[in-house]
Amino acid sequence: MRRSLTCSGILAAALLLASAVPRAEGPLTTTVRRVLMGTTITVEATGGVAASRAAAIDEAFAAMVEVDRLMSNYKPDSELTRINTDAALRPVKVSDPMWSVLTAARRVSRASGGAFDITVGPLVRLWGFHDKRPHVPSATELQQVRAIVGYENVVLDEATHTVRFTRKGVELDLGGIAKGFAVEVAGRVLQRRGYSGLVDAGGNQYLVGTPLNKARWEVGIEDPETPTALLGSLQVDGGGVSTSGGYHNYFVSGGKTYGHLIDPRTMAPSNAALSVTIISPDATLADALSKPAYLLGPEKGLALVESFPGAMAVIAYRGTSGRVELVMSEALKTRFRRAPNSRR
Repeated sequence: MRRSLTCSGILAAALLLASAVPRAEGPLTTTVRRVLMGTTITVEATGGVAASRAAAIDEAFAAMVEVDRLMSNYKPDSELTRINTDAALRPVKVSDPMWSVLTAARRVSRASGGAFDITVGPLVRLWGFHDKRPHVPSATELQQVRAIVGYENVVLDEATHTVRFTRKGVELDLGGIAKGFAVEVAGRVLQRRGYSGLVDAGGNQYLVGTPLNKARWEVGIEDPETPTALLGSLQVDGGGVSTSGGYHNYFVSGGKTYGHLIDPRTMAPSNAALSVTIISPDATLADALSKPAYLLGPEKGLALVESFPGAMAVIAYRGTSGRVELVMSEALKTRFRRAPNSRR
């Protein structure tokens, strides 16, 4: 077995956000980087005075620290850990942030026919991506967890804001949605304080206002075959941007490549797409939608994304000729510019 380019902090960020690269501080912009939620997060604020910008950035990071405290499956005292421990025994009342994420997850699970599923925790562990030791599980191992993987095993009570599992062994993993929620919460801090800026957490961004001296943000789409190069770039007005792809976090076994994006329906990694970039006013949904859009492939994936108001997508996939092809929402075609050296 050969393990290649496994980058757990990046989580397959197939998106290069030019504006997310910290610039030298000027009189109007402050940029801060910190390690949080398993990755390096950048928060940038533009406008006002330096001391106020710094305070806004600190508040934005504090908001993300709270999300991590609630939703990490690596912290033994997190709210998510409490849910995973108790929800098969009794209904567990959850916080408002957790409720927002769980209901958003349910919405995407239903719309995608189960291609997005936060009960994939046991699968992620079986494939070794949780402890960063990926391997191919046996058919027997997969069969043993089949009954506990399925969003239908999670019951949300609207009246009491409680969550309950219908089976023992169900385990939630919010790795496919929590970062989107976190970057929007942090971005709203900048917005509320009157700053333009961005929050960049690898494959998830939230863009506020406009970048300095520019009318729009520019988002670059990586070439899945040459991640240091671009297929092109998008002009974006703001909001959530999320990218998923299988080429940053994968392993090779028996001559076959396995990416970290596991289809809960087949219980195995998928290669239906190469990368998916979602643009949406809702960063939580952008994060969640990028996974099933990848697993469903270009046609069904694009249809799923566009069934959510305001959501758009660019999906890279392997065409019949073997070359990388792109399909995208109609509204993005006038905002997409191919890279000069792109062969696609």
